[in-house]
Amino acid sequence: MKKVLYSIILSVSLVLIFLLIYVTFLSHCSSADCYTSMTDLQQDTKEGQDWQIHTHDENNSTIIVAPHGGGIEPGTTEIARSIANKSSSGFYSFSGIRPSNNRQLHVTSTNYDEPKAQEMVQQSLRTVTIHKTKDSASDIYIGGRDDKLKHNIKETLQDKGFNVTIADKNISGNSVHNIANQNKNNAGVQIEISSSFVQRFFESGNINRTSRENTNNWTATMDSFTSAVSNGISK
Repeated sequence: MKKVLYSIILSVSLVLIFLLIYVTFLSHCSSADCYTSMTDLQQDTKEGQDWQIHTHDENNSTIIVAPHGGGIEPGTTEIARSIANKSSSGFYSFSGIRPSNNRQLHVTSTNYDEPKAQEMVQQSLRTVTIHKTKDSASDIYIGGRDDKLKHNIKETLQDKGFNVTIADKNISGNSVHNIANQNKNNAGVQIEISSSFVQRFFESGNINRTSRENTNNWTATMDSFTSAVSNGISK
C-alpha cells in the first residue's frame, strides 16, 4: 500500500514540476525572446513545420528583409515583398507558419545570425528591414545607421502624408550587430510600423494568414506606403 501511495505522490509531483516548467517557459517567452539566437531557434524547431524562408533575387545590391515575417509579426512579409517588387530589390523573409504561438519564433535583430539572411545582407550595399512595434505615438518609426537612405525614405513617406518619427531607444536600429547594418557599408535602415497602423494595410483590418496573403485584400494605404519606401530607395 505504501509503495502504491509513494508511486502516486511521485507521479503527481513530476506532473506538477513539468507544469511549473512549462508555465515558466511560456511566461518567459511572453516577455522576452525564447531563443538567444537564430542558431538556437533553428536547432530546436523544424523548417516547413514551424517556419519557412522565402527569398528572391538573393544577389541584389539592395535587400528588403522581414526578419520576423509570417505569423511572428503579421503583415511584415507582405509589406517587405511589395517594397522589394516595386524597387526591384532582393527579398528575404523568415516566416512563422505555426497555427499559433509564432511569437515564440522572434529573435531580436542584434542576435539575428540566420545564415541565409546574413549571406544576402552581407553581399549587399543597402538593406531595409521591416518590423512591427507596439509603440503607437507615431505610425512609423525609422532608424538604422544609413543616414542618407533613412532621410530619403522618411522624406518620401512624409510627402505621402505618413506620420514618421526617427526611432530611438530599443528600436533605434543603431547597433552594428543589427542585421540591418551588416551589409558592405555597415549601415542599413530599420522601419518599425505601429501594430495598430499595419491593420490599415489590409481590408477590414484583417491580418490573419489567408487575408494578408491575398493581394486583393491589400488597401490603398498599403500601396501608398510601399510605393513611398520604394521611391525613397530609388532616390
